[in-house]
Amino acid sequence: TLRHIIHALRRKQSSAQRGFAPAGRLCQGSGVDAQRQILLDHLLRYAYQYRPEQPFRLASGATSPEYLDCRKALSHPAALAAASQLIAASLRPEVAAIGGLTMGADPLSIGSALASTTSPTPRRWFSVRKAAKAHGQQRWVEGDVEAGMKVAVVDDVVTSGGSTLEAIERCEAFGLVVVQVIALVDREEGGMARLRDKVGDAVPVSAIVQRSTIREAHRQANSAL
Repeated sequence: TLRHIIHALRRKQSSAQRGFAPAGRLCQGSGVDAQRQILLDHLLRYAYQYRPEQPFRLASGATSPEYLDCRKALSHPAALAAASQLIAASLRPEVAAIGGLTMGADPLSIGSALASTTSPTPRRWFSVRKAAKAHGQQRWVEGDVEAGMKVAVVDDVVTSGGSTLEAIERCEAFGLVVVQVIALVDREEGGMARLRDKVGDAVPVSAIVQRSTIREAHRQANSAL
């Protein structure tokens, strides 16, 4: 019957939406812990590389035996869903939109906005260009945001904090009010301190995962072999 068909469709839709739980549900400890573990597992498996014999050159210009390619991890839907839900659940109530410098911030911005859809305060997403468009409105910031709007700036990895600082400065020049800064991974190399110096004590600056946590998980995994 038609009623049975509608019921079946609703069940199918509900199952499809389980990948992105409403952000409010993650306030419960078990939900946060589960999503954090999913994210950590994917970062360890797909993003983290350790190569002391041939160090990596980072965007900051420094070299390191460790490298984090968060885009590889976030290309997996489970990791993107977990990261987005954790970020969305941590947003301050006054945040109206979330974004950052393209392209590292883009999947997190879009995912967090999507995760907030069914929450009491859904958020928009925006993207900060590395260069202004040469045509049209020639905007640095893309998305339906306007001067005076309170926003959160997000980034996938913070090392020196340079790309995140650039995003903050572009947002402020556009007229946006930055009220929160979130990094997916803090490499613990001074970048978070630079961001705090920039935005001041009134603006929270935090990370979902620290590099030391990923490093320790890597050490434990290898010692178990």
